[in-house]
Amino acid sequence: MKASILSFALFVAFTKASPSARPANIEMNNAITNLGYNGEGVTAKVFPNQGSSTIPLYRMYNPKVIDHFYTTSYSEVQNAAANDGYTYEEIAAYVYSTNICGSIALYRLYSSAGTDHFYTTSASEASNAVAQDGYTLEGVAAYVLPA
Repeated sequence: MKASILSFALFVAFTKASPSARPANIEMNNAITNLGYNGEGVTAKVFPNQGSSTIPLYRMYNPKVIDHFYTTSYSEVQNAAANDGYTYEEIAAYVYSTNICGSIALYRLYSSAGTDHFYTTSASEASNAVAQDGYTLEGVAAYVLPA
């Protein structure tokens, strides 16, 4: 199965819409243009369809705090919907649950001060977010292929 290249630097999502109409691309462009984010390019590859050894990466959204939340745990999806104001959007992609096939960790971090989830494949970027920006490392969200 061929992996689909997506940017994890800001947002990750995969839809069957044209690239310019994908919700994540619209959101990413808005974040760069209007919110002061920097585009970092493609940082990882994920799968658009389920394949051998892959699992769903669920995408949730909380409009009150303007935060996307990604998880491979369906129980986290249910909990976030029932208790934290998130709405299920879609299966964003398919990823690995363990480090196989040359995959790398996709770290998930959270800032309660900013009510923001942050995702990165860089261990040093995750460490800096904890040390300098007040994020808490929640662990490895999934394993993805390097770009």
